[in-house]
Amino acid sequence: MRRATVAAAAVLLLAQTWACRDAPSPWEPPTEEIPPGARQLTFNPGDDRSPAWSIGGDSIVYVAEGFGDLSRSDGVLVSIPAEGGAAQTVFRLVQPERATAPELLAPAVEPGTGRIAYAQLLLAQGVCTGEETSCDATDTLPAPPVLQRGRLRVRTPGATTPADQDPTLPLTFDGVEFDDSRHPFGLPGVWITTLHPFQHRYNEVSLLPARPSWDPDGGRLVTSDGLQLLLWSPGQTTATPIPGTDGGNWPAWSPDGTTIAFTRFDRGPEFRTTCQHLSFGPTGTIVVCVEERTQWPSGRSVVLVIPAAGGEPIDLLEGSDPAWSPDGEWVYVARPDGIWRVAAGGGVLGRVEGTDGGTEPAVSPDGTMLAFTRRGEDRKGDIWVVPLP
Repeated sequence: MRRATVAAAAVLLLAQTWACRDAPSPWEPPTEEIPPGARQLTFNPGDDRSPAWSIGGDSIVYVAEGFGDLSRSDGVLVSIPAEGGAAQTVFRLVQPERATAPELLAPAVEPGTGRIAYAQLLLAQGVCTGEETSCDATDTLPAPPVLQRGRLRVRTPGATTPADQDPTLPLTFDGVEFDDSRHPFGLPGVWITTLHPFQHRYNEVSLLPARPSWDPDGGRLVTSDGLQLLLWSPGQTTATPIPGTDGGNWPAWSPDGTTIAFTRFDRGPEFRTTCQHLSFGPTGTIVVCVEERTQWPSGRSVVLVIPAAGGEPIDLLEGSDPAWSPDGEWVYVARPDGIWRVAAGGGVLGRVEGTDGGTEPAVSPDGTMLAFTRRGEDRKGDIWVVPLP
């Protein structure tokens, strides 16, 4: 009995430690020298990501994997002072304490008003599962597409109205379809799954292609369904595709409103396979599910710029997750060795010191600080800030 009590106490202590926001995360210090003024703002054992600056630059909104009483939520919108300190949830009505809160992702703060656009994923359709799986040509299967349906919403911090009254844009991500017109082995249909490069990236590090970005004049957003960029005015029920942005995701609107930067992933060779998933029913009967899968591995990622109205995109450099400087002269880009900046017209390059392992750059409104996500070997992130030249 004493051993069981001790074991239960140990489990409870472990759960409390995991849920505690102030518990330091085991992490390896960066191999590069950290510049003066650089700060690690979060120490979550889970994954902190997607920083966005407040209007005045005094705080940073980000997504936390678990926070306080919301330890079971994979996406809690949290705000923390840019100088460091106590963090707090942004939308307490949408994500109340001690509840299984909906996952909120990819925040973007509107210039001038402070409204926050954010994304949500909706319940995904279940694809084939089975105790035994056989495929035509491979026995190493990637995770099925998680991105299927979602929505973009806009909300003012402190709003007291229900979230379903907020401006909402439905989003559909190509990836899962059930074909009920085909009946192999007498089955009711076949699952058709498609794994695009943007889905591989979400499966790996939870970076959503639909991260929104505000028109600097306010009132409009650019987002993505993973296959193209979309323009949306909150209050409308549909969005308008931007010509020339095939394969575009993670957009960023320039400060003068004329240009949009975005990421495009090169596709590797197409691979197709048919899989049969076998499971056993309660009476020992064999249950068969057939999946036809098409996938493209991710090649290099490139950041491009295009007129906001659409047109012919121009390559800037290899990388992803673009962010603009407030004066529009520089675009900050995540690369394997950290965050780099490139002149908006191309050509001039420079690496930002102290950003080893960094992704998702975000420049402060006064242009003096860079917030970013630093990921460790466990692929979990924390939010850091470093000074800019």
